[in-house]
Amino acid sequence: MQYRRLGRTGLDVSAVSIGGAYLAGPDADRIQENATALVRRALELGVNYIDTAPLYGDSETLLGQALKGVQQPFYLSSKIGFKPEGFDYKRDSVLRSIERSLGLLGLEKLAVAQIHEVNLAGWERIVEPGGTLEGLRAAQARGWCDYIGITGRAIPLLARLAATGEFDTLLVYHDYHPCLQLAAREVLPTAAAQDMGVVAATVLAGGLYVDGQEEEGLGRLEDEAARGRCRGILARLREEDSTLPQSAFRYVLGDDRVSTVSSGAATLAQLEEVLRAGDMAPLPGAEIGVG
Repeated sequence: MQYRRLGRTGLDVSAVSIGGAYLAGPDADRIQENATALVRRALELGVNYIDTAPLYGDSETLLGQALKGVQQPFYLSSKIGFKPEGFDYKRDSVLRSIERSLGLLGLEKLAVAQIHEVNLAGWERIVEPGGTLEGLRAAQARGWCDYIGITGRAIPLLARLAATGEFDTLLVYHDYHPCLQLAAREVLPTAAAQDMGVVAATVLAGGLYVDGQEEEGLGRLEDEAARGRCRGILARLREEDSTLPQSAFRYVLGDDRVSTVSSGAATLAQLEEVLRAGDMAPLPGAEIGVG
């Protein structure tokens, strides 16, 4: 596994990391066994960064059990938002949310506490006195998190918040993969200027880079021109000495502004496949005809 600097945090994180949204796996009767197997195997293969959120079902509880007794170092990030219903993004709600996450995870401190979907909070609630940012700073002061970050798909707002210099990390999802470079146009340059650590998630784009699911993924693209362009990119990716999912991960890792690509694997087979991308050479966009 290769490692990269998580921006100004100075943390060295695995090029491929794991997300907590699908740890429960496909078998409802074996969710803890599946989560524990995934987490332990990921750590064994060199992963040291794990991202989760209260929104992800029982993910924090599953991770808390899976990480019991683990001795090797790891960095865990979680988020505030969505829970409880009607979450108001105010200072005290932020603190209650982080305290709850720490209890479920069995940890004393998060590596990163993030705002989940910054558009739901909105600029005013984030920066106002007694707002989200103040709550995150209070959590840092209490020793509940080392760093703070932002997440979402609201590209203009993400870039605006990144430009403040207040946040250490940024997570983008769905908006950066071989067929779509939306996050690369404004968000990544702004994050790089602030030396933020960048996590790229959902780079398989809902199956677009999974054999047998491409047509479903292509159907979600905006028009036939975009679908035609993407078919060409998929054909080029298949020429690589890596599987389609691995090639998608390699493409995103070809951007040195990205610190880690988060895997949403739900099974050991899925996990092991994409983790191998962390040992492969990155695949810069120019090599597959992507600007």
